[in-house]
Amino acid sequence: MNKRIVLVVEDDEPKQRSIVEFLQEVLAPDVDIHTAESLTSAMAELSGYEIAFAVVDMSIPSYDFVKDRRGGGQPQGFGGADVLRFIDSEAPTTRCVVVTQYEEFVLAKDGKRRDPRGLEEVLRSELDERFLGVIHYTGQHGEWRQALRAALDHVHLLMETK
Repeated sequence: MNKRIVLVVEDDEPKQRSIVEFLQEVLAPDVDIHTAESLTSAMAELSGYEIAFAVVDMSIPSYDFVKDRRGGGQPQGFGGADVLRFIDSEAPTTRCVVVTQYEEFVLAKDGKRRDPRGLEEVLRSELDERFLGVIHYTGQHGEWRQALRAALDHVHLLMETK
């Protein structure tokens, strides 16, 4: 049986580590965790593997800083939106959520400020039902853990409890 894959797209090392550690605690044994730190590496993962679930940050660079010695490009406020659009068009079996620590977003298309709920409304209008929402990351042990657990339960990736 092939292992299912969860992809974490996050360039902030402490936040990535926190999310990965949480996933290691709760995921079923037949689920592997992959990570990507940029738009380019996320697209490579999504193209190279069948990803069951993706946890996507909104602000990511174009390229990996470590792998590209010339730099990784500037973090893009909505680089994660490009990952979500790629999932929407090229990864038909991937479910996804956004996990962000930003409290406010200014959307380029209309210049309006939105909180995470407002961002979720905009993304829901652009993406299909495989997009499961925006989760506000509030630190290593924050409430985001319960929201991410609920999303994972929705797609049946959690470890069975006795």
